[in-house]
Amino acid sequence: MPLRHGESTTPGVAPADCYCIDDLLVDIRVRQVTREGIGLAIAGLSFDLLVELIRAAPNLVSSNALMETVWKGIIVSPETVTQRVKILRQALGDTADHPRYIAARRGYGYRLVTMPVGVEASAQITIGTPPAVRISHRALYIALAALALTVAASSFALERVNADRGIGHRPGNSLASPDGSIAVMPFVNLTGEPDKEYFSDDITEELIGTLTQVPGLKVPARTSAFIYKGHQSDIRRIAQDLGVATILEGSVRSAGERVRVSARLVDAHTGFEIWSQNYDRQFGDIFKLQDDLAVQIVKALRGYLKSDLPAPVTRPPPSQNLQAYQLYLQARSAGKGTAASEQRALVLVGQAISRDPDFARALAYRAFLRSASVGMASEALPTLDGAERDATRALTLSPGLGEAYAALGQIDAVRGRWVKAEQGFHYALAADPTDPWIRNLYTLFVLRPAGRLREARSQLEGSYRLSPAYDFTAHELALTSSLTGNDTDLMKFAQLGQALDDRPAIWDIQLAYAYADARAGRYADAAKQADAALPAVLREAGGAAAMGALFDAAYDPGRRPAALQALQHLQPSLFSPGVDGRTKAFFLDTFTMIGAMDSAYALANGFLDERPATHGSVDWSDLWLPEMRPFRRDPRFAGLIGRLGLMEYWKQYGPPDAYDLNGAQLSCP
Repeated sequence: MPLRHGESTTPGVAPADCYCIDDLLVDIRVRQVTREGIGLAIAGLSFDLLVELIRAAPNLVSSNALMETVWKGIIVSPETVTQRVKILRQALGDTADHPRYIAARRGYGYRLVTMPVGVEASAQITIGTPPAVRISHRALYIALAALALTVAASSFALERVNADRGIGHRPGNSLASPDGSIAVMPFVNLTGEPDKEYFSDDITEELIGTLTQVPGLKVPARTSAFIYKGHQSDIRRIAQDLGVATILEGSVRSAGERVRVSARLVDAHTGFEIWSQNYDRQFGDIFKLQDDLAVQIVKALRGYLKSDLPAPVTRPPPSQNLQAYQLYLQARSAGKGTAASEQRALVLVGQAISRDPDFARALAYRAFLRSASVGMASEALPTLDGAERDATRALTLSPGLGEAYAALGQIDAVRGRWVKAEQGFHYALAADPTDPWIRNLYTLFVLRPAGRLREARSQLEGSYRLSPAYDFTAHELALTSSLTGNDTDLMKFAQLGQALDDRPAIWDIQLAYAYADARAGRYADAAKQADAALPAVLREAGGAAAMGALFDAAYDPGRRPAALQALQHLQPSLFSPGVDGRTKAFFLDTFTMIGAMDSAYALANGFLDERPATHGSVDWSDLWLPEMRPFRRDPRFAGLIGRLGLMEYWKQYGPPDAYDLNGAQLSCP
């Protein structure tokens, strides 16, 4: 076979599953690139391109060769390769002028600068006992099974813990803790006024934002730090969870217009104080106080570590209008994830924007709140248009706002603009690479609906490494495990999530339990779990009887006509307010389970007809359940995929797991 232009006859590196390239660890099995234990936003075609360069190293790979391997079966131009290399370089922090990882030979192709070395998969995470937050004695007595999460094997085991022993050491689970690292814990509100909690939260958030900009200093994101708010946790455990060497603690007091902020820096390994300081200022000087505090922290670290950390760059105030800024802080404090609290947050952030129309952070936050409400089908579609305007305006005013990019990713996903949604989350992850919240949203809104469940798992594992105490991550790992039919991991992750948040299983986990019970032949238990998960409007319409009939039919196919009748009786209620997207998706599966394909497809298209400007506010992740295989094999599946608009996304980022893409045809296994 003739050589392609620019290729060498020298064989590349020997095949392996995991490679070191300078300071990068590339694990091909889980499609993840990490640097110092932190996952980089490299997925899809960018990851495939990197793998091709690894396999060819040290040789040069021509653009033609890359077009044939990375974009196999798709007609693209050399410019497409150039743009993809540019995207990959940006994710790696590389440049064309001074390449550290990828070098180009003009007119020929690309090669790796550093020779990759095959290694044993070393990025292993073990979860022994859960992190020391949000765990009551009741939760500890629940016989938590323990979890051992490995990136290579993706299996978890949870050790049983006794309440009288507390939370012990979790060997092997901590992130590496480089000396130049600090976690800023939520400052304690000592004002005696709970409604001023927002102010102490802001001190914390602004310090995190400023310190994050210091080159060479690792700072966990706000999401990771605020998980520990309100809990008495040992700083050594927090440091182990977050992979840091130092911890900053503080408190805020106020009297009239004066504010006292106390801060202390602690060596996380010994618990000894490194530095402490008190600041007394007027409230109007809060931005200057935050800058001064950040400067003093870096000075203390510089002296203690004997390092040359540069001084933090002074950031401009988020808003020149102090009233607008206070309203924005109150909005962030009010939004607690419930419909009522987020409506309150929308009112407050709207008031902030009315006082300062150019307040970029407030616009980004309102965009996120609005897009989330439409995504749950609780708001009218014009709200989505407003959310898009807010996010776009925020990025015009302040390019690089991760929350604004995440809002755009969410908006585009709800509208079925999957390629743009992927790009939005890509930019969000690049802006805030250490924030597990963004990774989880990316999984929830793009990767799972598109059937890329392995990549979804990889992103969630990255979230766990960043913040082991984040119950949202455990929750999403449980649901992703259910989608792949891995009920062992479903149970372990669900129990971990409940222990971290100290609450009973919520409705989507109960639906996952129902699938697990049915797969194990426990049909009566499955019916109880499914009935308990249904919203009130469906239970009042006869949900319990329908669930009983459904799982009776799973046991005895002769009862399918009765199950179909019961489900069809419930069907009109599925379009009622208050029926969430996951419950809607669950009913697609119920019809599929009893072989009623006409009803299943009529319902799916009915959801799309309901809100044609979006993809129906349904969690289409359930399309990839093992139980939905007959639905996917139906000839009508191609038409449904066309309505969802997923084909262009798959052409660019690859098909769903275990599927092949031939032109515009998706081959179902």
